[in-house]
Amino acid sequence: MARTVTEIQQEIMDAIAADPVLNVKLYSTSKISIYRLFSFVIAAALWMHETLFDEHKSEVNEILATKKTHNLLWYADKAKEFEHGNALVPDADYYEPIDEDAQIIAHAAVDEINGILFMKVAKDDGDELAPLSTANPDEITPFEEYIKTVKDAGVKINIVSDVGDDLRLNMDIWYNPLVIDEDGKLLTDSSQEPAKDTIKNFIKNIPFDGEFIPASLVDALQATDGIDIPVVKSCESRFAANDYSIVDGKVVPNAGYLVITDDNLTLNYKANVRG
Repeated sequence: MARTVTEIQQEIMDAIAADPVLNVKLYSTSKISIYRLFSFVIAAALWMHETLFDEHKSEVNEILATKKTHNLLWYADKAKEFEHGNALVPDADYYEPIDEDAQIIAHAAVDEINGILFMKVAKDDGDELAPLSTANPDEITPFEEYIKTVKDAGVKINIVSDVGDDLRLNMDIWYNPLVIDEDGKLLTDSSQEPAKDTIKNFIKNIPFDGEFIPASLVDALQATDGIDIPVVKSCESRFAANDYSIVDGKVVPNAGYLVITDDNLTLNYKANVRG
């Protein structure tokens, strides 16, 4: 953004004051001293140059906005720019000024299936992911209107913002009895349950709309102190109120993320002893 004439002139005067040669020759405080008048003329010329450059940049950006092709990443980034409760600049697809506190969407991913864009979005609710609310306040409706406004003409978009897919997991955990007790807790700190903590953290750290791979979870458990042999007995997931389906090697959550409750996590602890 262009500096003001006053700002530019002050920078010139500061430079003169800092120069050991000029500051002993140009010291008059009179507003009509020759060097001050020259500094004003130069500042005005620079201000005009910067203003014209800003206008040119704005015109170029407007042209690019109407010509560039929008890919899936653009749509995901655009979703995150949504500001709840704020209006777009008239006849534009952006906000001015930007209000980061109103940008409620923390996670977004877009896929194209049979010519339709499927946009998954979620917000942060403390340490957890959550869908956009439908009431008190309504977040999903204004977001849908926002997407209708900023999307390219003719593009069909299906917006998905739901609670995380349920994961149901049953595992045998062969543990080192020198480190972990029969309830799966650390002998040195009963507040920690290594297998359970590792599973919860693993699921929480899966990238949004990323794959859940049971084999990778097993790897993470094997790297956990005190756990010798983790065995997946069964692994299922479901979207919304649908029936559970077996996770065959991997699964991408329909909501973009997974949740697992204590009721859906069964850990059968077995001491890894000889004999």
